[in-house]
Amino acid sequence: MKSAALAALCCAGAFTSVASAQSGLTLWGITDAWIGRSVHKSSDSPTTRQTVLESGGAQVSRWGLKGTEDLGGGLAARFVLEQGFGVDTGAISKVSNSEQGFNRASYVALAGAAGEVRLGRMLTAFDALRGSTNHLYDSSGFASTGQVWSASTTAAHGLPAVIGSDYMARGNNTAYYATPNVGPFRGSIGYSADEGASTATLNPRIWSGHMEYAAGPLRIGYGYQSDRYSTGKNNFQIVAGHYNFGPVRMVGAVQRQTDERVPGRPRSNEWEVGFDASFGASNIAIGYASAFTWDRGGIRVIDARGLSLMATYNLSARTRIYAGFRKRRTLRADRSVSLDASRIGTGVMHRF
Repeated sequence: MKSAALAALCCAGAFTSVASAQSGLTLWGITDAWIGRSVHKSSDSPTTRQTVLESGGAQVSRWGLKGTEDLGGGLAARFVLEQGFGVDTGAISKVSNSEQGFNRASYVALAGAAGEVRLGRMLTAFDALRGSTNHLYDSSGFASTGQVWSASTTAAHGLPAVIGSDYMARGNNTAYYATPNVGPFRGSIGYSADEGASTATLNPRIWSGHMEYAAGPLRIGYGYQSDRYSTGKNNFQIVAGHYNFGPVRMVGAVQRQTDERVPGRPRSNEWEVGFDASFGASNIAIGYASAFTWDRGGIRVIDARGLSLMATYNLSARTRIYAGFRKRRTLRADRSVSLDASRIGTGVMHRF
C-alpha cells in the first residue's frame, strides 16, 4: 500500500511539473442541438416526413484539449485533440469516415517565425480555404454546399456511387506546413499517407494546398486537393473568397472536380454564393449552391441545387439561438427528380 501511494504521489508530481511548464492548456467545446421538421423525397424510397431532434445545426458538437508551450526564441510547441459527438444521442459522431477517439483532430505542432509544422490527423490545406469561405458561416446542419457537392446527392442516380463524392476534409498520417504571413499573402501544404489502407472510397492518400491574398475587406485564394484512392484519383480545384461591405459580407466559391476512379473521368462544375450580415447581437445569412456533372460525352448527368437561410441571436458571448432552413434538389439527365429534401428548425449552441 505504501509503495502504491508513493507511486501515485510521484505520478501526480510529474503531472504537476508538466502542467506548470505549459504556457496554456485549455479544455473547450461546443454543444449544439436543434429541433424541427424534415421532409425527404427520393425516387428509390418512400417519402419521409418527420419531426427531428438532431445535433449540430449551427456547428458540429465537439470537445477538445489544446495547449501550448513557449520554447523561447519565438518558437512554440502546441497540440490539439478534438472529438465530435452527437448531443442528441451522446455517441461519437462520424467525421471523415472516422468514429474513433479524437476524430476531428489529433496533432502536435511547432510554430515560429518561419511558419508552423503539424503532424497527425487534421483538416487538409485545401479545407483551410474552402471551409472558411462557405456560406451560412459553414453551418453543419443548414449550409447547402457540402450536401449539394457531395455523394449524398448523386448516389441514387444509377451511377457509380463514387461519382460526385466530395473531398476528404481530414486526413490521417498528415504532415502539414503553414507559411507565416508575407505581407497580404499566406498559404499551406499538406500530405496524408494512406499507409496501405486505401480503398475505392476510403482512406485516400491526400495531397493538398492553398494560397491566398487578404487585405482590407478582400480575401481571395486558390486551393488544390488530390484524393488518391486504390482505384484512381479524385481531384479538386477551387477559387474562393469573401468581401466585406461594412456589416454585410459576401462569400463565394467556384470548384472543378475530376473523378478518375470510374471510366470516362466525369467532371463537375460547382459553385456557391452567400451573404451574411451582423446587426448588434443578431446575424442573418443566405446561401445558394449548385453542382453540374458531365460524363465523357459531354452529357449532363447530375444537376443539384440547394438554398439555405439562417438567423441567429447571441444571448451572451458563449450562447446563441438560431433558426435555419435548407432545401435541396437533384435532377437526373432526363430532368426527372431524383431527390427533393428540406429541413427547417430552431436550436441553441453553447460554447464552453
